[in-house]
Amino acid sequence: MLKLIYYGQNDGYQQPDVALVGDPGVDQPVLAAAGYQGGIICALATSATAGRGVVAVPCDSDTMLPYGVLLNGPGEFAGAIGPSGSKKVPLVRALFQGQIDSQAYDGNATSTHAFVAGAYVYCGGTTNSNVGKYTTSGLTKSGGTGAAIPVGICTHIPTASEPWLGVASLI
Repeated sequence: MLKLIYYGQNDGYQQPDVALVGDPGVDQPVLAAAGYQGGIICALATSATAGRGVVAVPCDSDTMLPYGVLLNGPGEFAGAIGPSGSKKVPLVRALFQGQIDSQAYDGNATSTHAFVAGAYVYCGGTTNSNVGKYTTSGLTKSGGTGAAIPVGICTHIPTASEPWLGVASLI
């Protein structure tokens, strides 16, 4: 989940790159399995499925550029992706500030690669098994090519009593 402190710009006219059938019992697990969780960093891509056009997908920073952050994941409410919602991917971008819960940041960061207040945070990729998740510099591009692109600045370090990551977005 992403809880906004400073709202930035909402942008959500793309659809997810999965087939939605209109049944919450079917759509929610499909969206969750495809990585559409609140707080995940997304990229734009052209779907391989004819007729879908440009879609929003969890960003694999090894091959994609970050575009925005998913506000809500699968669900039955109007702001969610799903049958009762718009069936679109609700993204936020343009320098928002927010709190990211554990489903959207690397919770396995060790003391060697721990989040640091005031330091950049990055988007994970397949080479570190954190597609679309916020990571630290030590956990990006571990096998990819090119330089890691910072997507935000850490404003709060997750702790046991406050298990959220604070981010001032750069996208």
